[in-house]
Amino acid sequence: MKKALVKQLEDLCGQDRVYTKEEDLEHFSADALGPYRAFRAASQLGRLPDAVVCPRSAEEVSRLLAFASKEGIPVVPYGGGTGVMGGASPVKGGIVLALKGLRRIVRVSPEDRVAVVEAGVVLEELEVALNGQGLLLGHDPWSLPIATVGGAISTNGVGYRAGKYGVMGDQVLGLQAVLASGQVIATKGVPKQAAGPDLTGLFIGSEGTLAVITEATLQVFPLPEKRSLYTLRFPTFEKGFEAVVAMHSLGLRPAMVDFAEQLPAEGTPDYGAAQVELNLGFEGFKEEVEAQERRALEMCLRHDGRDLGQEAAKLFWENRHATAHRYKQEVLDRPPGRRRRRQWRMDYLHVALPTSRVLEFRSYCQRFLGEGGISAREWSIWGRPEFFSFMIADPEPPGAETSLKMAAVVDHVLMAAQDMGGTMEYCHGVGLKLSHLMEREMGTAMGALRAIKSTLDPQGILNPSKLGL
Repeated sequence: MKKALVKQLEDLCGQDRVYTKEEDLEHFSADALGPYRAFRAASQLGRLPDAVVCPRSAEEVSRLLAFASKEGIPVVPYGGGTGVMGGASPVKGGIVLALKGLRRIVRVSPEDRVAVVEAGVVLEELEVALNGQGLLLGHDPWSLPIATVGGAISTNGVGYRAGKYGVMGDQVLGLQAVLASGQVIATKGVPKQAAGPDLTGLFIGSEGTLAVITEATLQVFPLPEKRSLYTLRFPTFEKGFEAVVAMHSLGLRPAMVDFAEQLPAEGTPDYGAAQVELNLGFEGFKEEVEAQERRALEMCLRHDGRDLGQEAAKLFWENRHATAHRYKQEVLDRPPGRRRRRQWRMDYLHVALPTSRVLEFRSYCQRFLGEGGISAREWSIWGRPEFFSFMIADPEPPGAETSLKMAAVVDHVLMAAQDMGGTMEYCHGVGLKLSHLMEREMGTAMGALRAIKSTLDPQGILNPSKLGL
């Protein structure tokens, strides 16, 4: 970027909030998507932005976007850097808009059960502030200690307690966002409106391609009067899945449903000994929790579930954010040159399917993966029976050939999910990694999305190459 343009950015936001040193550019050049999992998109990773700008208000974001539109400079919003799909990668250079400066909790109303917060607020900081007023956020992802409100909304993320409180988008009542032109727009922060289309929903899950979210009005919840936790073991995945389906068929919605079959890798001591466990959490007022846990446990026992005791349940609950703490210590808190990067040789996939097709899809994947020499390491359900996740690995040494093989396998199983009436991703967004499948995912509706994009962002500056746009 020319010095004259950098000077203009400094005039807009202040010299101390425009970063052009290589170490700063590198820090904001990527999220948690590594080259192996990126597959075909790996060649687009590693591009440095030309500048990083850290605005402190929606007005500054407005001025920056108006300037970028006029100059035709790409702009990539950046929250906590915790995304796993490459959504924060500046594949065309330009400006990375680091929203960490928008960290105000504007207002919390216990009576309305509403919190108004800026996009750069870290989820855990908001949770702590809400707890102090007898409230909780509800959205509780693995990345709670490090992810931001804006990032969670932009990807429409899912958390551990989605069964009771819904996904992130379900909690968003209203938004303030800045269009590419610099225009600041706001939607009303109310639980329901029938005065035209829901524009709030337009920006949820849009990954910064349509506007930059600067503030959100969120529905929050009272701290539970009681919380009960259970860990149960089942003889097979099918038995545990049937227990989860039975609960939901009754209308019983545990706050937390984390069900997984762990399949140890070949060559490890536990190889061949699958472990199928269901972690359940119930919370709310006392009588509600007691009624739910009684009926849920009855169903689990009918499906051959065995209670592993409170120690196992407590251990799972207290360690549910451990991965985020490790990632913060090993990556986010270190300068780029000293970050620990695992040689990751697996991929994790999250599809949403009609409940009636989950076991069919799993069986199909088992056959297909087995024929291709790919190992399944985990099958799981998160939040509700439609949300099906799985982890796969190629036992062959990493290299260009194995990466292409895994890319083809991943595309195949995701397209199979689409063909069974499902979606290719329910949890982390599309980003760069799955952008090539968006046309197939949306069908003819992709034309409508492109029309919206061209209207709101005619210069195409907002997070280019994401969502197939």
